[in-house]
Amino acid sequence: MTRTLLIVIGIACAVIAAAGIMFYNPVSIARRQLYDKDPDVCWNAITNLFKIRGKASIPEFTRLLQSDNIVTRCLAAKALSYFGDKISIPEITKLLQDNEIVVRHSDICALVDLEGKKAIPNIKKLLNDKEEIIRQVAEYVLKKLGVPAEEIERAKSK
Repeated sequence: MTRTLLIVIGIACAVIAAAGIMFYNPVSIARRQLYDKDPDVCWNAITNLFKIRGKASIPEFTRLLQSDNIVTRCLAAKALSYFGDKISIPEITKLLQDNEIVVRHSDICALVDLEGKKAIPNIKKLLNDKEEIIRQVAEYVLKKLGVPAEEIERAKSK
């Protein structure tokens, strides 16, 4: 009797576990977590989606560039640059106008990662940004990209 009961319990547990696996969808869970207020949860979701779906997840990351969450916008730009998605360059470039310093900083880095020297014209525009730190980052990046100091100074005076 006890042995039969243990077998029945074992089968029931296996059925319950199998049903749980059927309802566990890591892609849909990660997609929901993309919009979490906690940046760590969001970053984990971005990482998990990339691992699961690879480049197929790029449209979702591109949509995140429009998030209300500052950190999410930064993470999305970083993810897109990390994944090498040149299709999203226009959307990332738009965020160079973002009100948040950290987003503009993140976008400078993303554009350099994605475009290299092609990003120079957009970064030059930031030499006249209202925030000193953005102006400094833009100047630093331009120097690293090999833009001559005279050219940087001319762009500052515009």
